[in-house]
Amino acid sequence: MKLKSYIIIGYLVSTLLTILAVFWAIQRMLIDKREVYFLVGITLIASFIGAMISLFLLSPIFSSLQALKLKVKKIANKDFGDPVTSKGPIEFQELGEAFNDMSANLQQSFSSLAESEKEKRLMIAQLSHDIKTPITSIQATVEGILDGVITPEEHTHYLTTINRQTERLNKLVEELDILTLNTQEKAPDSPSEVIFLDQLFIHAMNEFHLLIDQENRDINIQVTPESAKFTSQYDKLLRILVNLLNNAFKYSEPGTPVDVKGHLTDQTLTISVTDKGTGIDEKEFEHIFKKLYRVEGSRNMKTGGHGLGLAIAQELSHQLGGEITVQSQKNVGSTFTLSLPIHNENSIN
Repeated sequence: MKLKSYIIIGYLVSTLLTILAVFWAIQRMLIDKREVYFLVGITLIASFIGAMISLFLLSPIFSSLQALKLKVKKIANKDFGDPVTSKGPIEFQELGEAFNDMSANLQQSFSSLAESEKEKRLMIAQLSHDIKTPITSIQATVEGILDGVITPEEHTHYLTTINRQTERLNKLVEELDILTLNTQEKAPDSPSEVIFLDQLFIHAMNEFHLLIDQENRDINIQVTPESAKFTSQYDKLLRILVNLLNNAFKYSEPGTPVDVKGHLTDQTLTISVTDKGTGIDEKEFEHIFKKLYRVEGSRNMKTGGHGLGLAIAQELSHQLGGEITVQSQKNVGSTFTLSLPIHNENSIN
């Protein structure tokens, strides 16, 4: 039974009780019969007018309830549409606003789930490609050796190829493991320690010493103040810096310089890595920190890697309470900047 029916029945019952009460009262009075009919008629008319006024006042509530009912059916079919406009008492207006908030949150949740599922499918497709390519190369090389197509004199060359492809697979698995561990909510943190900024830069550069010599790079390092030290998690910071440097070398031509700057204040640590490379279109900025995302469409393994370096760096920066941002111009170069809040007594100049 609808709410309107309950209200009408309630008024009918109320009117009937009123008439019975009037009859009972009249029987105890010396009143003419015509006056009795008049009183009963007045009572019926007053009750009818009161019922009409009440239904008129309640009509906005009925229309709001009908609108909410239709909206619920649409939401059940994932059709969120326009928000509901609730009329009537303040309580119903507040109910409508709460319902609209719930609808907006549900729409956002469904959109996030759809985007997450899309990214998941893309990740699986890209991982399949990244894993299949070296495996295919290794398989073809091994079959060539077993079939005698590859002569013994060529074994060393092709075994070197197998070794290189195996290293690619190991690096991919290692990066995936790191990313998985870093995204666990309860992953244990490494202990904090006092870090000298210049030493952090030197240790990060040591990993690229051979590459810097081979590509004849000029590395410009600037630390302000020169004796800057602070307390943080060394392993995570080193990993972030190494990934940013690797990205700079990867996307710039040999012989071009790379600038590394560090600036420490009482509250903030800022580390920037600048290259003179291919640059990034502004439309790519919101995507470059996603897992397995690569800027170039060719997916060149020489430059593209596995698309995990920046994702790992950003995840680590978030764990430290910081953020990595990018400034870039196509065919000019890029600057990746880590901003990290510092709250300790060792963050002195």
